[in-house]
Amino acid sequence: MVYDRHPLRFKVPSARESTLPRRGALRIGIDCTALVAQPSGVDKYIRQLVFHLSRIDAANEYRIFVNWEDRHLFDALPANFRAISCCCRPRPVRLLFQQILLPATCACTHLDVLHSPSFLLPFCTGAQRHLLTVHDVGFLSMPDLYNSLHRSAAFRAAVRASISRADLINVPSESSRQDLRAQMPSVPAEKIRVTRFGVDDSFRPAPREEVHQHVRRLGLPDNYILFVGNIEPRKNLELLLESYRELIADGTRPEHLVIAGKIFWGADGLLRMLREPEYADRVHLTGFVRADDLPWIYRGASLFVYPSVFEGFGFPPLEAMASGVPTVCTASSALRENVDGAAELIPVNDQAALLAAMQRLLCNEELRACRQKLGLARASEFRWEQTARDVLACYQELAEK
Repeated sequence: MVYDRHPLRFKVPSARESTLPRRGALRIGIDCTALVAQPSGVDKYIRQLVFHLSRIDAANEYRIFVNWEDRHLFDALPANFRAISCCCRPRPVRLLFQQILLPATCACTHLDVLHSPSFLLPFCTGAQRHLLTVHDVGFLSMPDLYNSLHRSAAFRAAVRASISRADLINVPSESSRQDLRAQMPSVPAEKIRVTRFGVDDSFRPAPREEVHQHVRRLGLPDNYILFVGNIEPRKNLELLLESYRELIADGTRPEHLVIAGKIFWGADGLLRMLREPEYADRVHLTGFVRADDLPWIYRGASLFVYPSVFEGFGFPPLEAMASGVPTVCTASSALRENVDGAAELIPVNDQAALLAAMQRLLCNEELRACRQKLGLARASEFRWEQTARDVLACYQELAEK
């Protein structure tokens, strides 16, 4: 995913709903030290969860543990939310805090529940109950698709240990729940909760002329096929380039290809392909995209394509559909579950199927209109407020154990 390098400063709405009475309020801690300067999907989940919890829960007390660099991120939250900056972003410092200082801080603040929203929880669990978010377990089942950190024996062992120690685990999709159970069958099924993620309200259609103005401002072509996400082997962009090469081979197709996202790892083969003459002036790498610009990049696309091999959730296809863009994605992992017939689905690594799907959606206006309508309806079902309610239910369940 690609988002704004500057942290969002959330504004609290004027009216908030109380979900629990003040009497019997819980003390809940959320470890937000996994946030990084150029956020990904994990970061989006953490930010949106805290913000929407502040909208629905005026009763419980929250301690939000953040890095020093993010000390102003949650300034505008209500009085029952307190941000505590007690760490810094470098990974060794964050791990030291998580494993040594965080358990001590939880004990001092008498937390009832600690939520670790990014794979790892403290080794010393203390007296409080623990909710662990596991976004996917692809690094266990398909380690070759992940970078050296996530496929390392140490990381995989740490995640397995965290899963075993957690009192409850939440995952973003039924697919992720099944994958986790397949990789760790000893984990009781009743310990796992599916809490689907949301789609931000900023992803929505806009008037055509306004879209064109922003597309021109961003230096993008008038007509383009779009991919959004980190550039890494799991996203299968070489397959997209091969299909795009065939699409434009006869010289009649006007669409350019825009790849919006930062180079994460393993992009050498992709960059070599882009030096081939047929891609000259037709393929555009935007690099990291600001959060304010990303909705306009979606809206300007003629077609969105997401050939990813594996996703625990997969924000971009839903964001594209919410923006009114016909979408093609692979029928793999959580993607099939999320789009639920609203996008054109293709088998993983099937270049011919990808090319055919692109041609159908670019050439058939009736099909395009159908996919746009279905996509808007499906994306509207993914709401961050519901995510927050589902996670709050996990906190309440833990407190009752």
